[in-house]
Amino acid sequence: MTDRFGISDPEQTFIYLADGTNRKIFIIERSSLEILTNFGAGGRNPGQFFAVHGLVTDSKGNIYTTETYEGKRVQKFTYKGMGPVTVMDQGTPWPADKK
Repeated sequence: MTDRFGISDPEQTFIYLADGTNRKIFIIERSSLEILTNFGAGGRNPGQFFAVHGLVTDSKGNIYTTETYEGKRVQKFTYKGMGPVTVMDQGTPWPADKK
């Protein structure tokens, strides 16, 4: 299994949690249950969530979400590399040139 960071992760180090109430995705360290970071916000724009129903990662570290109800979409969050987390609540992941 490969985790969000694109590293082989047979121990399944990370948990990815879709929080429908707060409309965010949390990344949690499995062994300590420490929340490492979260991203997203409520809404219908790219990077925002209406009703996340499914969440999966691929072998390259990308995250995919599916939405039900009136969300009716799939979103892909592309892995861009690993670095220190400087903001716990990252909000909507807009590209740097769109902020």
